[in-house]
Amino acid sequence: MDFLMRPVLAGLCHMESLDNGALDLEAFALMNDALDAKAENENRARAVREASHG
Repeated sequence: MDFLMRPVLAGLCHMESLDNGALDLEAFALMNDALDAKAENENRARAVREASHG
């Protein structure tokens, strides 16, 4: 269920897309991959900031 709800909670799609079938599982996989990449980039940027200030 997290796989489907994560993009909804992140604002990448609406809950209605789950109900009406507007998006398929591939679309949800792509959105989850994008969210993973965003989180990884944010973590790396945070680590660089912390290393340069500490």
